Amino acid sequence: MFNRLLQLFKSKTPTPPQHETPTPAASGAEFTRLNQLAPVINQDMNPSADNDADSISTKAAHSSVVCREAVLNKAQKVAGYSFALSRNVNERVRSSSTLVQRLYDEVLLRNILNMDIQRLLGHRLAFIPILPSTLSHPLLAQLPPAGTVLVVNSLEQLLTDAEASLARLTELKKAGFHIALQGNIHATGMQPFLELAEFIFIDIGGSDLPTITGQINEINKNMFDKQLVATNVRSLEEYHVCASLPFLYIQGTFVTSREAWTKPSMDAGRIKILELLNRIRQDAENAELVQALKLDPALSFKILRYINSAGSGITTKISTIDQALMVLGRQNLYRWLTLLLFTSGTGDALDWALMENALVRARLAELSAGDTLPAKERDELFVTGIFSLLDILLHLPMEQVLAQISLPPMAVEALLHKTGKYAPYLELAIACEAFDQERITEIATQLGIDVAHVNAYHADALIWAEQVSS
Repeated sequence: MFNRLLQLFKSKTPTPPQHETPTPAASGAEFTRLNQLAPVINQDMNPSADNDADSISTKAAHSSVVCREAVLNKAQKVAGYSFALSRNVNERVRSSSTLVQRLYDEVLLRNILNMDIQRLLGHRLAFIPILPSTLSHPLLAQLPPAGTVLVVNSLEQLLTDAEASLARLTELKKAGFHIALQGNIHATGMQPFLELAEFIFIDIGGSDLPTITGQINEINKNMFDKQLVATNVRSLEEYHVCASLPFLYIQGTFVTSREAWTKPSMDAGRIKILELLNRIRQDAENAELVQALKLDPALSFKILRYINSAGSGITTKISTIDQALMVLGRQNLYRWLTLLLFTSGTGDALDWALMENALVRARLAELSAGDTLPAKERDELFVTGIFSLLDILLHLPMEQVLAQISLPPMAVEALLHKTGKYAPYLELAIACEAFDQERITEIATQLGIDVAHVNAYHADALIWAEQVSS
């Protein structure tokens, strides 16, 4: 991981996304209906029935932001992300016309393609929800099949023309896509689709344990090879229940859930790291930092191991902490220590997933400020993003966390009061986690950032965080 930190901590401005060749879309009237159900376009763009369909689709993709939600595996690591335009709009979209449903999916697919999903995937999975009416959409052919899971919902629509739907899903699976089903899988006529699918999504939101286990048992009666995904998991309590059941993947907002904490998660290792961070912020001499590191053999060992790891770019073996600090530099040491807060001590197994979320948040905020803040302030903004989840990590209110660490005043203002120069950049990154399209557009406009660039920054942040944390 160390060599990645050295190479990837350097900011890179992503290339603005290039839009794909438009494909036929719904009329302006249908788009207006979609925008009422799930806003994906600025009001001042004023789509009308006279607009060209291709133009509407392209403008919609340019003015909406793809949001993501982590999907964890049994090892409690991020196995992939589920992408959508907005949270909890499916029911409203499902009850609309086929054209509205198709347009919603088209805007999502176009945005994902503009983000260059091939870069995003790596060894991860991309879970993309689509409606049966989208199975024949030409944009699907532009997605990379390997690692892409098409999550088909509104399953009753599959049965309106079961033969054609099954044939199309078979084609997609042969092309290399993974197929998932979400919804009423017990409807009459679903068996051929169940045999084809690899993943079954179970929405556990609001369900009690007997209901969830009953669903699992019903699935396992006739299908033993299906990978079960628990979705809409909102709390740590729900997560731990699902983790004890035969779910291979778990998706939801539980990773950043702020719940009643029984005790702080502040062990001796993390206290030492906080002390070192404070010394760096207080401009302690290098000799003082070296001495403090030498008093912690485990931390010293980690630094030397990482700096001498293969691929770090260091050709001469570094054998002392003095040399290591000279190679790292104080600022890279500070950033590296903030990440060690997540991975040191006797923390929760979910801390790695929390760290990746913090990295995405910090990097997205930093990239968004690339054209407006100087390098020193962007660096402080990055640290602000990392620290925005330390209250969850340490099981302490943010006020108590900040009482133990010296941070720049603007970082404290953003973390405690959501005010000051850094606050809108941090809030933009958080809005991308919260599926809040209106808030994303509002903040991007306030900051003078093209909404399409937010997608590019988001993609870059996801890739960067995966590289650093893997």
